[in-house]
Amino acid sequence: MSQLKTVNVKLETTMRAAAFVKGFKEAQLGKPFNYDAFPETRDTNKQWQYERGRAFGLLYSGTLKNGARITWQALSAYRDAVWNRAII
Repeated sequence: MSQLKTVNVKLETTMRAAAFVKGFKEAQLGKPFNYDAFPETRDTNKQWQYERGRAFGLLYSGTLKNGARITWQALSAYRDAVWNRAII
């Protein structure tokens, strides 16, 4: 099986994704992991975004967005989590 191609993206792009935000909010609300998230699309990118959002929601207790903008505190915390390999 061949590997999927990877693409570098900005952290803000990842954090703005609807699936990331959904995972983040569900984790902060204490909801259980939704193993069937996004099955209708079979979009692995959305599934990964959801998982990353959940992981970040468990690590970070602050506000993700102020309106449509990602907060600097959330961006900094996510950058640190990625840098320290807490989130891949």
